[in-house]
Amino acid sequence: MEEKRKGNVQEVKEAMAAGVCAVHCLEEAKKKLEDAKYLGIWDILGGGALSSMLKHNRLEEAQESLELAGKKVKMFEKELADISVNAEIHVEIQSFEKFADIFFDNILSDWAMQEKITRASKQVDEALERIRQLLLSLQMMNQRYQKDGEEDVVWDVLEM
Repeated sequence: MEEKRKGNVQEVKEAMAAGVCAVHCLEEAKKKLEDAKYLGIWDILGGGALSSMLKHNRLEEAQESLELAGKKVKMFEKELADISVNAEIHVEIQSFEKFADIFFDNILSDWAMQEKITRASKQVDEALERIRQLLLSLQMMNQRYQKDGEEDVVWDVLEM
């Protein structure tokens, strides 16, 4: 019985670690999307080709962060499955059309791009919220498995 409890504690800790990693990656993607959003506003207000190029540079970084976050979310889902928790977390990785936005650089293409950035940012927020809820559930599960005197998981790495 003790071995099973220790195995459960280990599985929960692995899931929590994967979740924390996914949160950090999603937060990085969110930051890059927010930067792109502000550059997009500058672009809409007449920033020209320079603002478009800066925005797309930030969008490329955001896309790379989203791809990494997608992998980390999949790893988290796998770790959750190990403890019989089925959670589908959706992180859609979009492509942001650089050529059309820079070449046609008008308010319509700028506005369409801004809408894509906003949708991507909202999806990241939803994924972050879902993962944080799951992490809280895992923390409660971890506490149930803990015995007196056994070291608990340190939560200061995840500032909720």
